[in-house]
Amino acid sequence: MKSINLWGRIVAVAALLLLAVGGTAFAQLQTGNLYGTVTDDKGAALPGVTVTLSGQGAPQVQVTNAQGQFRFLGLPPGSFDLKAELEGFSTIDYPNIVINIGRNTTIEVKLSPAVEDVITVTAESPLLDERRISTGATVSQTELEKIPTSRDPWAVLQSTPGVLTDRINVGGNESGQQSQYVGPGSGGDQAVWSVDGVVITDMAALGSSPAYYDFDAFEEMQVTTGGSDTTIATGGVVLNMVTKRGTNEWRGSGRYYYDTKSWQASTNTGGVDFAPTQQVFKQGNRIVDVSDYGAEVGGPIIKDRLWIWGSYGRQKVHLLTIADVSDKTDLKTENVKLNAQILPSNSATLFYFNSEKTKIGRNAGPTRPQETTWDQGHFGSKPTAYKVEDTHIFSSNFYLTGLYSVVNGGFELVPEGGLAATPYWDAQQIWHNTFLLAQTDRPQKQYKADASDFFNTGSLSHELKFGAGYRQADVTSLSRWGGAGLIYDASLFGAAFNVVALQRDAGPSVRNKYTSVYGQDTLTVGNLTANIGIRYDKQTGENLARSLPANRVLPSLLPAVSVGQSDIGFDWTDVTPRLGLTYALGAERKTLLRASYSRFADQLGAATASQLNPLGAQGYAYFYTRSRGPNFTAADIIDLPGGPLFYSSNVNPYTGGLLQSNALNPNLSAPTTDELLLGVEHALLPEFVVGLNLTYRKINDILATRRLVFDSPDAFSLANMTSVGRPDRRSDYVECGTPGYNPCPTGTLPNGQPYRADVWFLRNGLSTRGGTYLYNSGRQQEYKGASLVFNKRLANRWMLRGNVSYSDWTWSKVPQSDVTDPTPPIGGGNREGDAVLQGSGTGSGSKGGVYINSKWAYSLNGLYQIAPDHPWGFNVALNLTGRQGYPIPYFRRVTLPGNENSAATFVAVTDRPDSFRLDNINIVDARVEKEFTFSDFGLTLGVDCFNVFNEAYVLQRQHRVAIGTTNYVREITSPRIFRVGARVSFR
Repeated sequence: MKSINLWGRIVAVAALLLLAVGGTAFAQLQTGNLYGTVTDDKGAALPGVTVTLSGQGAPQVQVTNAQGQFRFLGLPPGSFDLKAELEGFSTIDYPNIVINIGRNTTIEVKLSPAVEDVITVTAESPLLDERRISTGATVSQTELEKIPTSRDPWAVLQSTPGVLTDRINVGGNESGQQSQYVGPGSGGDQAVWSVDGVVITDMAALGSSPAYYDFDAFEEMQVTTGGSDTTIATGGVVLNMVTKRGTNEWRGSGRYYYDTKSWQASTNTGGVDFAPTQQVFKQGNRIVDVSDYGAEVGGPIIKDRLWIWGSYGRQKVHLLTIADVSDKTDLKTENVKLNAQILPSNSATLFYFNSEKTKIGRNAGPTRPQETTWDQGHFGSKPTAYKVEDTHIFSSNFYLTGLYSVVNGGFELVPEGGLAATPYWDAQQIWHNTFLLAQTDRPQKQYKADASDFFNTGSLSHELKFGAGYRQADVTSLSRWGGAGLIYDASLFGAAFNVVALQRDAGPSVRNKYTSVYGQDTLTVGNLTANIGIRYDKQTGENLARSLPANRVLPSLLPAVSVGQSDIGFDWTDVTPRLGLTYALGAERKTLLRASYSRFADQLGAATASQLNPLGAQGYAYFYTRSRGPNFTAADIIDLPGGPLFYSSNVNPYTGGLLQSNALNPNLSAPTTDELLLGVEHALLPEFVVGLNLTYRKINDILATRRLVFDSPDAFSLANMTSVGRPDRRSDYVECGTPGYNPCPTGTLPNGQPYRADVWFLRNGLSTRGGTYLYNSGRQQEYKGASLVFNKRLANRWMLRGNVSYSDWTWSKVPQSDVTDPTPPIGGGNREGDAVLQGSGTGSGSKGGVYINSKWAYSLNGLYQIAPDHPWGFNVALNLTGRQGYPIPYFRRVTLPGNENSAATFVAVTDRPDSFRLDNINIVDARVEKEFTFSDFGLTLGVDCFNVFNEAYVLQRQHRVAIGTTNYVREITSPRIFRVGARVSFR
């Protein structure tokens, strides 16, 4: 009967959660847990012990069960005081129990027959977590404040085992712009961002953050890179940021950091291998000045009942690029949090978060002079995010949490040249006149609920976690070129005249929906802990109705268009299992063996959902123009007998309206990742843990596209207007040099090695509109990695955190049926054994020449307190990072005049995508600080030095060959710079 009641309660609560429609990430994204067992001095369990936990909010009280167990769930990170009391025994006091987000702290309390009133235990709470299977890193508030970094989350990501980023931030020279990054076998598009339990991931720029952050608002940060927990949907990097909260005493802090060009060294370019014809330049992103200031304060409104906390931060970054173009960023962040203890068993949280970014001169660089840079600002006036959350404790064995949140992402990029001029792209790929306007609105709303239930079956102890959720993410965008469209220099088309592309705006509106249910049981018996779980996800959406205006120069050619509401054409439904095992060796349980298996499903982004939305890309009509250089007048358009040279794939040449040229497999499914983790951790001290983690991943059902072709020489013929064509086949292509087709382009690589660009193009008699067919390919990727990790909490005057990691990420299976066009792509992937490269493609954007892939990387940071008890004592801290240089996948842009079925294409000209690499990188940052304490008031003065040895590493080269700037250095690390800072605090 007891078992029936138990499962009846589980089913009832599961039904409640489904009605409440909760979310996709749960309490452990913002809290930690404390588990304990109370025994007597002979090791026998003691029931009925009163356990009191205090320190962050209202005191919590529990009484141990028949097994002597107690637990406190959903605790904010920080330090707590725990007391255990039972008549006839001495009271035990643990004054410094440290709770971290996503971590389960377990302690064993031994009560002795009463010999004194209170026994105080000062030992550190253990870092080992027997219930945790995941890999990653936890960054404490001490580290956030005292380790020299550029003070943004992307710098913290760089210190996580297996995580690689696309930039080196020296003293803030890259702050105010997001990094691309990858995890161990996971792309950046599978990343998850969470603030105080609210998943805020940008589903348009999939895996990125919709905001920037006040670094001093964080209580703690946690980065998860893998593991079996069912509350996490994807296999990507999960970044959890938990802000501070008010407590029963008023406390706060303020800070000011500053660095300026007068404290910056001259660039050490002596070791830089510039191209022979290149003029030696000043370093990229030279700091003019960077300031970072703000304050945070919190305390009780009603002690033990109601608390408030708030913060304000501002960071200003002023840079000069390689071409001495000004780049200014202004970041403002506000946070407000109210916590309430409504009842002894019920607590609630209100949270408000707003981030505003203004950037003047975004993407300035060698190919983007000032008038073509963007001025970036927030699109809309709503706050970035807010939430309402409530937790109810029905009993010491049953917890239930519900949350509602709203996220308002969005921004606009306005070209400094305005929208009156027409952009021009010259022969050296340099833009002139102006650029593209981009606006995007990205609101989200989420409902989520989750529960924990504890029970025992014989000797097995169970923690059953289950929940359900719903999330809706809308994306409405607009992109528009200035003037009539854009002008291409004649040489880019191999033509005698420039080409003008008259354009119509792009502006899809997409709504994605995410529904999830999960359940997980954590079973413990003796030294063994098992996590068994399963997760259900349904991801779908719809394209919303939208209208766009006509071209401003020739509206009759490209008239106004509209689309109605429609489904995206597929649903992604996945059931993903998780299994994890942990075994503690020995009676002292200082060594943990871990193993886990997890399956993850990719998250659905707006770009994939809009595959069938013809407004997803701008519409173009191409003409020759007699206009030379960057100037353009409509009168110079050369009238052609048949009309424009050609149209883009989404323009109907007979009406100027929309044309559907894309298709997808209606059975499209989410790519999946199978992960196996093996690890061992050993506690050298309770506060010092070393470990070795092994990761194996297999990525399946990878999304790919095939070209859609027509079995006729004219894809835009009237007969083909109602068709998108068919997916291409290997037999549709012939190799360059075949009689009747163009010869293969040849040349010389920067090291003198000759190359032959192996271009394949459609055989005569076939045509294409450029449409694509989206499907799940048979390709597979394989990741094998190992990380040696160590973590020492600040104790006995020093702290340390670091890792040394090895990664091998390759294409392990490439069926020939998926290689319909054998032209080698820039990033590889057409052959088994190719390295998997993550990058932005063919050179667009400020990091267009960065392709992330390193076999090895390391990170080490630490702090040492020199004579902390003496008036002259001070702290020193170091931060060391290094990695293998990223690949340079040289490519050639090939135009094929004389073959009407082939447009310009990008062709890899190296044997493997990582045949050439940039130099290895090793960067050292240092800090010296002095702490002053005056009763409840503290003052810390510090000096940071970034890039201590003034290393000038090449970060990007022009990797397009057969142009005048081939192999030119495009970016090097910024030189050594000093930063001064002051922090005040009170409590």
